[in-house]
Amino acid sequence: MPLQRLCRHRRRPFLPREAVGPYRLPLILSERLTVALASYRNAEASYGLAVFLARYWSAPNRIDHPFPVDRRALADHRELGLTESEVRGAIRTLEAVGFLDRIIPEGGSRYRPTEAGLHRKPVLFRFGAEFLAAFTAANRRAKAKRLSTRANTRSNPMALKSPKNIDSNGTVVLMGEVSKGLPERAVSEPDPRLEAALERWKQAFEHHRKQRG
Repeated sequence: MPLQRLCRHRRRPFLPREAVGPYRLPLILSERLTVALASYRNAEASYGLAVFLARYWSAPNRIDHPFPVDRRALADHRELGLTESEVRGAIRTLEAVGFLDRIIPEGGSRYRPTEAGLHRKPVLFRFGAEFLAAFTAANRRAKAKRLSTRANTRSNPMALKSPKNIDSNGTVVLMGEVSKGLPERAVSEPDPRLEAALERWKQAFEHHRKQRG
């Protein structure tokens, strides 16, 4: 797809849709990529592919390594919903805005044998320098936040309480708030099996104490 067609101005401002799955781009990266993609007709597809790649390749132990982007393997992926042509166009757009840098192979065949014949090997990419720096900074902030949370938990075990505990109208316990959807018996009435087990333990303890006395 010619780059000029991809760069045709959009009639409406680009606002990326909520990503599928648990991963979200760090806010600063999301804003930067949204601005960069604003004038591209395939901004939505490009943003979705960027989130997908970041989810798997921006982790601290992977971010410095090149990664393949195989448009055939990604075509009709349930988390992307893009055709092979749309994946190809999204890759070109992400290269144009600096999110991806293509790695040019030094030598060797660019094709691999398959059951259907020779297929071109997936092209290797890495994150562009500007976005790579932003990902690295985001990873550092996330690590610092995790360490701070662990330190606070060790020094103050009560920090594990649910934020909802501040509601004085609810039933509060040490490990969180009792769900309002529980049956009344589960909250107010004793469990007969638990009571019987406690009684047996009490009798055994008393018998052991008398024997020692």
